[in-house]
Amino acid sequence: MPFFGARDRNADRRRQEYADWYAYKERYFANEEIRKEQHAAAVKQQETDVANNEANLRRKEKDRIQQYETERDIQNFQFDNAERAYNKSLDQAATQKNFNVMAESAAIMEQNAKKRDDLLGVMFDESDTLLEYGFATTGLKVDKQNKLVAAKFEESKINTKYIGDVGAFELDRRKTRSESQVETQKAIIEGMKAAGSIRARGGTGRSAAKGTIAVMAESGALRATIANGLMYAEQSVDLNIAQLKDMLILDQTMVLAARDAANTEYDLKSSKADTSLGLDKMKINASRTSIKERDAIVRNNILLARQQADIAAEAQIMLQPERMPEVVDPREFYKEYDDPETEDYIEMLIRPDIVEIPDYEPEPMLDYEEDFHYSRGREDAAASNFGDILKIGGLALTAVGGIAGIGALGTGSMTASSGVFGITGAGAQTFGTIGAGLTSFSSNFYSGLDYSQQRR
Repeated sequence: MPFFGARDRNADRRRQEYADWYAYKERYFANEEIRKEQHAAAVKQQETDVANNEANLRRKEKDRIQQYETERDIQNFQFDNAERAYNKSLDQAATQKNFNVMAESAAIMEQNAKKRDDLLGVMFDESDTLLEYGFATTGLKVDKQNKLVAAKFEESKINTKYIGDVGAFELDRRKTRSESQVETQKAIIEGMKAAGSIRARGGTGRSAAKGTIAVMAESGALRATIANGLMYAEQSVDLNIAQLKDMLILDQTMVLAARDAANTEYDLKSSKADTSLGLDKMKINASRTSIKERDAIVRNNILLARQQADIAAEAQIMLQPERMPEVVDPREFYKEYDDPETEDYIEMLIRPDIVEIPDYEPEPMLDYEEDFHYSRGREDAAASNFGDILKIGGLALTAVGGIAGIGALGTGSMTASSGVFGITGAGAQTFGTIGAGLTSFSSNFYSGLDYSQQRR
């Protein structure tokens, strides 16, 4: 900054103030044109917004009317559909119940046939059982009678054979006895003849007696032999008869055993048949009881199935439809907001209050004397020149202090001997400090004077 140039700087400020004034006027008129255009556009935009808002409100009002009519048509359609569905569910339930009645009748008929077939089967089983029992018992009786008759015939046969055999042996006994008697009589006669022959010869004495005795002895021996043979024959006959008696007893025992076996077999088989008949009767009675109980259960199940099917049919019946609350007509609901002046149209929505845009007013223009003259400030020439003098003095003292400080530093101590100009290091530092203070003070002087002048 040159020294002593305050007047020149004041002249520059005046020129800048005129330049600011002319630039301001140019901006002002340009801004005014823009503001006029913006005002016109705002007025036009407001008119457009008002028209669009009215059109939008009318569209919303038409939408509400259309929505009201649509909702009413939907309600009518839904009610008609619900009513048709309800009537159809009633028809379906009635049809299902009629079918349930027919199904129950068919099931009962089928159960009756099933019960009849089961009872017929039990009856046939019972008849077969009784017939088989009758056949079995009759056969047992016939078999028993046949065996008893066979045993009777066998007994008669045995007795007849025994009597015949005993008679034969008795005949043999008699024959043997007769033959023995005949032989004995022959032996006696022969002995008598021999004795008579000896007497006839006329022999006497001991020889004749001995001959007679010999003949008698021979005759006696012959009779003894005959008697022994008869005895043996009698013993043989007795033995055979005894054997016949033993065989008779054995055969009679076998006959009795056959009779007992026939009776025992009859009793066992008859008891078995009776027991089997009793079991079969128990089975038949149990089957009849089971058929009755099962029939009751099946009939009860048929009844329950019918009831359940009826309940299911009734459950399919829909609730009787009811109309929903009527939709409020927006023309009636919002009629309080209608403008009486609009006779051809019902206003349902509130129209906003339109604030008119005021007419255009130009912005006040600034005045040169009041707003621009002295706007950049003025300097006091005398004070500025005094500050320059202080600044020059400060610079000089700073230079002196700096040169003296260079010489003092060469001695290596601030307390050394004098340097350049005979100034010690401490003195040089003092000069430098004073010079810096003057320079700073002069700067404060300038800054305080730049814009401190009042506008005249």
